[in-house]
Amino acid sequence: MPYRQSLHIEAPVEKVFDAFRDPRTWRDVAASGVSFGDTHCTPEGLGTHYTWTANLAGIRLHGFNVYIEFVPNRRITDRSSLSLEGTWTYEFEPEGSGTRLTMENRSGGLWRLWPLEPLLARATAASHGPVFEKVKAKLESGQ
Repeated sequence: MPYRQSLHIEAPVEKVFDAFRDPRTWRDVAASGVSFGDTHCTPEGLGTHYTWTANLAGIRLHGFNVYIEFVPNRRITDRSSLSLEGTWTYEFEPEGSGTRLTMENRSGGLWRLWPLEPLLARATAASHGPVFEKVKAKLESGQ
């Protein structure tokens, strides 16, 4: 069971998509203890990559992520070197005067085993839910 969250953002699809196109955008809204390192954005989006570090229960994690799917104003799939993170898929759909943003995380490796998967989905919701709310607030405020 992957982690999945969907929310409405009162901003056009293009603006919401652009916030996810460049991983440097996340520096302003990242959870406490998460930092982003080297970032390389490709002109076509596919192959954009970045490094990050995070503290999880006193353990320092390091990751390398790359965009493996990039469909302008529709979808980005971001794969992590860390199986705990797995892949993140972001889908962008027009909804009224705004955008329906749906995020899905599929962990890899051992984390796909039941009963670990539901535990990881709950932990992901607790850690990432507030970050997505910050993204929503930032985009709706016009920043």
